[in-house]
Amino acid sequence: MVYFEGVKFQVNLPNVLSSLRIVMAPVIFVFIWNISDELYPLLLIFYVTTVLLDFFDGYLARKLSQETELGKILDPVADKFLTVFLVIALICKADFPLWLALTVFTRDFIILLASMMVYKERRQVQPSVVIGKVTFFMLTFLLFIYIIDLKQTIDLEVLKHFFSVSTFTFLLWSFYEYFKIYERAKDGS
Repeated sequence: MVYFEGVKFQVNLPNVLSSLRIVMAPVIFVFIWNISDELYPLLLIFYVTTVLLDFFDGYLARKLSQETELGKILDPVADKFLTVFLVIALICKADFPLWLALTVFTRDFIILLASMMVYKERRQVQPSVVIGKVTFFMLTFLLFIYIIDLKQTIDLEVLKHFFSVSTFTFLLWSFYEYFKIYERAKDGS
């Protein structure tokens, strides 16, 4: 085991799965950027696999009693990597709404900054909240709709609009919940 800034770097299956998700995000970006009939099935396989790994890394960590401080950092970092790479690619290739992208990036940046401040001050990694996980699910589903729409075989505009607005609502709600957590952590409660 290696320690860095008080975080124990422990190699276990859940942490490897989270790390794999980080590596897969730029691969998915390249598939979207160079979309073709040949790459489309690979894009779907890689994306669905990455989303499933998000479920399995946390599930296995809890089930195998392998929750670590590193895992609490890797999991949200992997979420952010996937989000950033896909949203940028989909803005360029599929008209992903810029207003929603800016909301996602701003929320994630503020949460990341607050997490770093709390960790620096208290050496404490803030846990995820349920609404944050629901928000990430909503966002990954919305991204999936945009990925499906790259094939342009059916019109998904109504679904894209509905899930864009729904995701926006959950982004605001989760931001508020994380804000309350960081306020309590800052106050020491």
